[in-house]
Amino acid sequence: MISLSLKKIAKITNGNLYGSDLLIDKIVIDTQKITPGCLFIALIGKKFDGHIFIQDAIFKGCSAIITQNNIKYCISHIIVKNTSVALGQIASWVRQSTNAKILAITGSCGKTSVKEMTASILRQSGNTVSTIGNLNNNIGVPITLLQLTKKHQYGVIELGANQPGDIFYTTNISQPEVILINNIYYAHLEGFKSLLGVSKAKSEIFSGLKSNGTVIINLDSHHLSQWKKNIDKKNILYFSIKKKKLVIFFLVMLKFI
Repeated sequence: MISLSLKKIAKITNGNLYGSDLLIDKIVIDTQKITPGCLFIALIGKKFDGHIFIQDAIFKGCSAIITQNNIKYCISHIIVKNTSVALGQIASWVRQSTNAKILAITGSCGKTSVKEMTASILRQSGNTVSTIGNLNNNIGVPITLLQLTKKHQYGVIELGANQPGDIFYTTNISQPEVILINNIYYAHLEGFKSLLGVSKAKSEIFSGLKSNGTVIINLDSHHLSQWKKNIDKKNILYFSIKKKKLVIFFLVMLKFI
């Protein structure tokens, strides 16, 4: 990632810094990945609280902590209102501080495979960061973006969702130049209630697209008409099997490069 001082991180996250200012070049959320000098962010989820691992993180050599609570340990730390939001804020700043072109991919199925193929293509042209596995949620996307440096030309980011608002959040952090909606199928209906709900959730990806960006859409997708107002006046490329209209994805990559 791009090196940042704790003072800068505190400013980015609207947090308060306590202790000495330090230069940070790695951020982790898992104590198993702690390396000497890193910054540990104590995330809070529905079934876990990273604050209980702060002592372990310090023992393993982290240099600073981002926390929501006061801590008793003698270590530089930043107190923020919400550590998960802070992670996203730092990732967004890193993304905006690089010249990497970002391609964001979503869809009900197949997006991880498409992400891997796309990243493989782009790596032939330049340094490329891509989502590891299927870490495509509000934690995984920021962690991927934090890998960006000034040396990267491309980023391929997979955006997943379990409920409305998930993709709105991650696409606005990613600010992609190109977005792809691979398909729409019956998936995660417990969070979206219906296929229309899935379609609306996937369309949230449009909100983060840069003004001169390109949209790639499966013409066979359900509820395509729901997206028309979002893609009006955008650069649009379609692909289809049923309608015998196929835009070869390799050609899109050539344009992207």
